[in-house]
Amino acid sequence: MPRDSAPTRSAILAAALQTLRGDGLDGFSIATVAQGAAVPKGLVLYHFRSRQQLLASCGKAIAEERSRRLAGAQAGGGAAGGSGGGPGAAVADACWEELRRQDADGTTRAWLALCGAGLIDRSVKQEDFEEAARNMLLDGCAAAMATGASLQEVREAFDTGWLALLDLASRP
Repeated sequence: MPRDSAPTRSAILAAALQTLRGDGLDGFSIATVAQGAAVPKGLVLYHFRSRQQLLASCGKAIAEERSRRLAGAQAGGGAAGGSGGGPGAAVADACWEELRRQDADGTTRAWLALCGAGLIDRSVKQEDFEEAARNMLLDGCAAAMATGASLQEVREAFDTGWLALLDLASRP
């Protein structure tokens, strides 16, 4: 009976994502991923064929995870109390905290590296204007935090942008 290779493939992808979160593309190699997954390098190549294919799989996983986490923050923020400024403020606070978590856990670093390598598509072809504007705000703030901008300045820019989005959304 053939062995189920899904757990091995998942362990390799998890090690690849952890490597990207910690070391970015500079520290990313098949050998490093294999070591992190506790498998031989040949097994990494068996499952993903090449470094580029492994990075493409990482790009898909990071983009989906990041999107899911930010969507969860937007959905959950509406029910939370927030900073006293109503539902819009609660959503903004939840999104801000999620951006900070992603910056702290290395997701932003990995995401930016993969975007820069062209492995994550950030085109706005299928988004409406509000969604595209919100994503640009989130992406810009994430990039600013990752490059070491003052957290207070990034938060001020985030709040200003969020208020502009709320104003746009309230217009007929």
